[in-house]
Amino acid sequence: MDRAAPNATIVERDDLTEDIARFVVLPDDGVPPFRPGQYLALGLPIDDRLVQRPYSPASRPASAATLEFLIRRVPGGRPTPRLWIAPGGSRVRLGRPKGLFTLLPDDPRTHLFVATGTGLAPFVSMLDELLDRPDPPRVVVVHGVARAAELAYRERLERLVRRPGARVVYAPTVSRDEDPANAGWAGRIGRAEAALDPLFGELGLDPRTAVAYLCGNPGMIVAAGRMLLGRGLPADAIRTEQYWPADDPAPANELAA
Repeated sequence: MDRAAPNATIVERDDLTEDIARFVVLPDDGVPPFRPGQYLALGLPIDDRLVQRPYSPASRPASAATLEFLIRRVPGGRPTPRLWIAPGGSRVRLGRPKGLFTLLPDDPRTHLFVATGTGLAPFVSMLDELLDRPDPPRVVVVHGVARAAELAYRERLERLVRRPGARVVYAPTVSRDEDPANAGWAGRIGRAEAALDPLFGELGLDPRTAVAYLCGNPGMIVAAGRMLLGRGLPADAIRTEQYWPADDPAPANELAA
């Protein structure tokens, strides 16, 4: 078996901005079983060599016919600039699901999902699993971006907030309020960890009955972790995921470039 041979096809693409897009990939042999929060390596040939990066699907595992990835183009990176010019129908290589950044089974605690940029993707998948449970826990989603246009899955999350019995709070925030691209934005301003802190008071969150999942920029993960510890969350109630490929200048999930 050629482990570098393409085994999937890009069947859909939706550009949120010039540098962030949603890619839908159809595996030749069907979607492999995966748990929300796991990642798959996605690769394409560059200079006669397969170049891969890990991405967490935003797909719903139970009924997924395709895999959906939220990807940021990293200027100067290797795979994403090539992926950005790949036409629809391009063939890619998908690896097997891996990773331990997954939901704890039957956990009734309030779930705090804190993401920056494309790090939101695994939480979209996790939300679907949580809301399918007979007694879903309360979920707070904080998504920090630089510009409002980067708020992927915003409409979907807003619909979940309105879903009867869902108990979902969605708190998007933009960090560059002075940017002309954010003109008209009337929501929260600041970084994700700064937006999370006041929610404890606003929502009456009890750190003794909460679990936090952090995914995105390593700086956010460090800052949010410190803030949560200061709020009284036990260290084992803070779960984190970050990817920072050595040959790329920035993280892209904020996962992988």
